Amino acid sequence: MAAGPSASVQRRQFLAAAGTSAVAAVGGCVTVSRQSASPLSADLPALDDGGRLPVRFSCDGDGVSPAVTLSSVPEPTASVMVTATVTSNIANQSLLWTLWNVPPETERIPEDLPREPTVGSLDGARQGRVRLGEVGYRAPCPPPGETYDYDFQIYALDRRLDIDGGTTNEDAVEATEGRVLASTRTTVSYARAGDVTPLEGPG
Repeated sequence: MAAGPSASVQRRQFLAAAGTSAVAAVGGCVTVSRQSASPLSADLPALDDGGRLPVRFSCDGDGVSPAVTLSSVPEPTASVMVTATVTSNIANQSLLWTLWNVPPETERIPEDLPREPTVGSLDGARQGRVRLGEVGYRAPCPPPGETYDYDFQIYALDRRLDIDGGTTNEDAVEATEGRVLASTRTTVSYARAGDVTPLEGPG
């Protein structure tokens, strides 16, 4: 069998590459469906693009999900999705968080969302799970002494996703195929000291 990136790896590569402009279709990955005249204005106020992930959101701190603010979304946005991905290298790329079906009129997604498939406070928004893992945000946790990069992305989708909460993160992202109107990305890095005890395994 010829060696090459798997479909799941290709989907992860999209998360690192997609921006607000249309991207060419890649087999097995999500594509931006169309360009919108109105912008997506969204932010993670506790994270600085190119900066360091605050300890609070890592396995060395409270391990909670960061807050997201939404200022404006393009038409005809029907829902918003948030993802967090390890992007340091192909071997370690994985989706740590997927949150979808957030109503487009939402102004703020609070930090520390409950690790539940359905988020009642966000009008039934849903969260995915790490494959063979738990539902909700998985706090970044690189091996001690190594620095990993993490992409937090916000997507405007042209429809709500008809998939259940608790779906694997990879399958949740795959369901957005052709549905992305625009996206924004914040990249942060995180390194741990060699003598700390993590809340969970490397990620």
